[in-house]
Amino acid sequence: MTAALQQKLVLSLPSLFQRIDAFVFPPLCIVCDKPRQTDNRWLCGDCLRQLIAGITSRDGCPHCGQNRAVRSCTCAVVWDYPFDRIVSFVDYGDTAQAVMHHVKYQGKRHLARYMGQVCAPYLDKSITDGVDIVLPVPLHWLRRQQRGYNQAEWFARGLFEDVARPKVHCGILRRVRRTKTQTKLDKSDRRRNVAGAFALTVKGAAAVKGKSLLLVDDVITTGATTAAAAAVLLAGGSGSVTVVSFARD
Repeated sequence: MTAALQQKLVLSLPSLFQRIDAFVFPPLCIVCDKPRQTDNRWLCGDCLRQLIAGITSRDGCPHCGQNRAVRSCTCAVVWDYPFDRIVSFVDYGDTAQAVMHHVKYQGKRHLARYMGQVCAPYLDKSITDGVDIVLPVPLHWLRRQQRGYNQAEWFARGLFEDVARPKVHCGILRRVRRTKTQTKLDKSDRRRNVAGAFALTVKGAAAVKGKSLLLVDDVITTGATTAAAAAVLLAGGSGSVTVVSFARD
């Protein structure tokens, strides 16, 4: 065997071992645990198609974002939010729950960004027309330190990474009080839990005056958190606030 052939065989070994490893231990979908293609880091083809079908077939109310095929909304009669409207991409079903579990508790910040990239083609341009600033709902500094990142920020960056404007800005709104989890609280308790939890930074107080803002969160249930954040932005002089979320519970 020539030296050149030996070198070629040695160089090909890593690729060979990778193919053997992928055959014996195929990469699995984070939602259904079935084998996925290596060109998608997170989802198998079936789960990705299901996610996109959920986005495109969703009958979201143009005001509150509730899926009217699943649940009736009363926003035409009662609207007690300070922001203008809610836009959500998917229902918080099994797929969205599995995704957000990995994002929030498994350290997969890039998965949040990928979800933003998946949703981006389905964001109606009329929603972003005239918007000056995109703001992710901030985490309290201690929770952010524990998690290592803000999942709403990573989702927002994926959602807007291929557009010239509006841009995602952090450091305008901050969470000044650490709140307990909202998961097991009813609507009134959720509102009390987040009351006074947000404030504008010095930079933010000047930045939001007269501006049209897009407030981005990962999951919206009652809207208490985004309402508390939006109220601070509007009190600071913002002209309008629209809320966008990955999922709606």
